[in-house]
Amino acid sequence: MKAQRITVIAVLALIACAAILAGTVVKAQQVPQPVTRATVTMADVDNALAKGPVFLEFETASCLYCQQQHPISQKLADQYAGKVTFFFVDANENRDLAHAFQVTSVPQMDIIAGKTNGKYTYIDGNAAPSDSIGSSKILGLTESDVLSKALDAAVQYKNK
Repeated sequence: MKAQRITVIAVLALIACAAILAGTVVKAQQVPQPVTRATVTMADVDNALAKGPVFLEFETASCLYCQQQHPISQKLADQYAGKVTFFFVDANENRDLAHAFQVTSVPQMDIIAGKTNGKYTYIDGNAAPSDSIGSSKILGLTESDVLSKALDAAVQYKNK
């Protein structure tokens, strides 16, 4: 009887250790969660736009592509510091802003170069200006060089 208890306790201890190790391995493989602002408003976007172009990245905590995109965009945020304002927006927590920018999937990046007569001028993934949010959205996992080209175009547009 005593030997059975020791065996059961040993087996339970092994299962617990395996579960702990499995959890550690899973955590080590996960990409860190993106850092997002709790709330971003249209006023925040407009205030930032008065200083220069704005980069909006709509993401969610549960989106794997967002988790992969965020470090790429964060590196660009460091590179374009002082030239472009970057907002990393949780689409679930900022539904009004997500609705205003017609977010239907994440990650979605919007680059706003300016505002004329109350209308935003967007820069699309081909670095072309447009006043249509629908045709200028940059959707899905996007490489740094595509975004850099669009950000350069936004900076040039703003400096005209």
